[in-house]
Amino acid sequence: MEVKKALKRDIEEIAKIFHIESAKEPYLQKRTYKEAIKTINYHFRKADIYNVVIDNKIVGFIIVRLRYSNKDLYIDEFWLRSNYQRKGIGRYLMSFVEGKYKKMGVKSITLISGKKPGAAFGFYKKLKFKIVDNLVLMKRVLG
Repeated sequence: MEVKKALKRDIEEIAKIFHIESAKEPYLQKRTYKEAIKTINYHFRKADIYNVVIDNKIVGFIIVRLRYSNKDLYIDEFWLRSNYQRKGIGRYLMSFVEGKYKKMGVKSITLISGKKPGAAFGFYKKLKFKIVDNLVLMKRVLG
């Protein structure tokens, strides 16, 4: 298992993972493969993408970007193929990213996760992420 910085040629495989895994319970994100490609292309230009590779196959990825004078690392997306979850791979990828950016002076990592009991929320709690009480996600539906 190794972590590699994503290359342009990896975009389609990353988008495939994003499209398939984000459509599953509990996320149920409805996006086409074409939309997934567009999203990953956008992040490829604006953020850092790292793949976790096993036997020359991309099995997951994380998209991160620096904020607040490069002191906070924001996780935009973090996905593993479902058959590779709960095997320590996500923890390995997170540890890689944490170590790399800590050396660069990053002091914190921020992300948004759904509150529904699910693999992602539990995973972040195990990694000692805390709920930030002074932040609220707000939404207004335009009609």
